[in-house]
This record gives sequence, C-alpha cells and structure tokens, in this order.
Amino acid sequence: MKTWLGLALACAALAGVSQAVAQSWPARPVTFVVGFAPGGSTDIAARSIAEQLARRLGQPVVIENRPGVSGVVAHTYIANAKPDGHAFLFGSGSLASGPSLLKGLPYDTAAAFMPVSQLTTLPTILAVHPSVPAQNVREFVQYVKANPGKVNYGSAGPGSLQHIAGALFEKTIGASMVHIPYKGGAPANADLVAGRVHVVFGPVVELMPFVKSGAVRVLGVTTRQRAAAFPAAAPVSDVVPGYEISTWHGLFAPKGTSPEIIEALNRAVVSVLNDPATKAKLVALGLNPVGTSSQEFSKFFQDEIRRWKDLVEIAGAKPE
Repeated sequence: MKTWLGLALACAALAGVSQAVAQSWPARPVTFVVGFAPGGSTDIAARSIAEQLARRLGQPVVIENRPGVSGVVAHTYIANAKPDGHAFLFGSGSLASGPSLLKGLPYDTAAAFMPVSQLTTLPTILAVHPSVPAQNVREFVQYVKANPGKVNYGSAGPGSLQHIAGALFEKTIGASMVHIPYKGGAPANADLVAGRVHVVFGPVVELMPFVKSGAVRVLGVTTRQRAAAFPAAAPVSDVVPGYEISTWHGLFAPKGTSPEIIEALNRAVVSVLNDPATKAKLVALGLNPVGTSSQEFSKFFQDEIRRWKDLVEIAGAKPE
C-alpha cells in the first residue's frame, strides 16, 4: 500500500512540475532557426507566422538564418541545442530528403528532432529565364533533349526540393541537365533572373514576384493540381507522365524538449494558422496553411523520409 501511495504521490508531483513548466514557458524570446538564406520560401513562411505567434506566446519570435548544405547547418544546430523550449527548427522537406542525399549527416534525422506541427504545403513551378526558347513544358522537354548537358538548373542545395525536382525531371524525360547548388532558394532565383542559370523548379512563394515582373517565365506546375497563383500553368505531368513533386514546412524541437512545451507551442501555432487573416496572407504568398497535431506530424515526417528515399532512387540522384 505504501509503495502504491508513494508512486501515486510521485506521479502527481511530476504532473505538477510538467504543468508548471508549460505555464512558465516561454520565459524569454523564442528563436526559429531557418536553414536557408533570407528571401527563400522557408524564410518567408517563418516570418509570415512569427509575428502572430509572438502575440499568442507573449514573447518575441526571432528568425535566425543559418544557411548551408541544404539546411544541415541549421539542422545540426537544433539537434545539439538545449531542449528548453526556446530554440526550434523551422524546417522543410529537405530535412526528410537529407538521409538519402547527403553523406555523413552529424545527426539521426528520424530521432534527433521532435515534430511540433506541419505548417504549410508549397505548390511548385517550373520557371525559366526568358532567354530559354521554350513557351511551354513540351517545348522545354524538346529543348533539353536537343541540348544534353547544356541546360543548367539552380537549387537551394544538394537534397533540396529544387535539386530532386530537377533530377527527377532529367530521369523522367531521359535527358541530362547540369545541377548548380546554392545556399538557399533566394540566391538560386537571383541567378535565374540574371540568366546565369536557365531553370529553377521552385516554390511559388519564391518565384511569384519574378514571374509577375516578367523577369522569368513559368512553364508549368510540378503538382497534379494547378497553382491558384498561376491557373494558366498546366501540370508538368500533362506532358511528362508520372512527374510530380511538392514539399512542406514544419516546426521541430530538439530531442528531449518537454512534451508539455511541444503541445503548448502546437496549440499556439495551429491557432495562428487557423486565423483568417493569417490564412489569407499565406495563400496570397503561394503557401497553403495546414496545422496538424504533433502526433500527426510525427507520422507524416517518418512517411516523408521514406517517400523522399523512393523519389531519390527514382530520380537516380547520388549522395553528395
């Protein structure tokens, strides 16, 4: 009886401590670490959500950019961060694709991070510099086949959405292009506008301003559904059967973070994503707000690691 009473008292004490932790959090500004340069889709999404989230948390939400190696610099930082609920990874699909494309990762992707919530999905487009003599996907396929190894495509780095999208396109049409990796989508897009790269397979949110200004030309979307921002752009799969690729953003905590803090942050961020004004802002940027439970996102993330492994194998991309 005494043993059971002791266990009950211990459990009650732990529950009280956990509740106190959640109630006192956050005790100072919260940092969202972004693995890509300012101006890329992940950075834009993080800044779009941070302001409203700060109001709900009662503390500033600071965006810290740590670009490099397709997000690995930021991933490593969070994997080694103190799990006190004040530093989180604002990540993307590159975290899930990393194990299949990058050698010697300094962390165990499946175990080093605690998923908080899936935040968005990103429609993506095939965009070319105006110097490319193709007005649609069919003409672009013909152009690449007529110029094997001469057409280059920019990406946010090895293992990024842009990289896999380009490699999968090469594999599917049976013609080669040259991959040029950057430290984020923004510098890749800048070189696309400048004409130093011919094509980028990138998120609508990053490329929309350049398409609207006429600096680049959109040929198609990489998903089966048309993008609301560019309804005239047909799916690439209409010309290249079986071609489809998309990505997402999500929030991750370092392993060992209190489950109560995870759930408190989840409730706050889902509330932000359900806010009509925030939803409208994200949609206008080309982002589709989601907002899942931590359990749903955990399952989704493990499934994504497997999905990207399959995509990498299909694309024939080699680890770098």
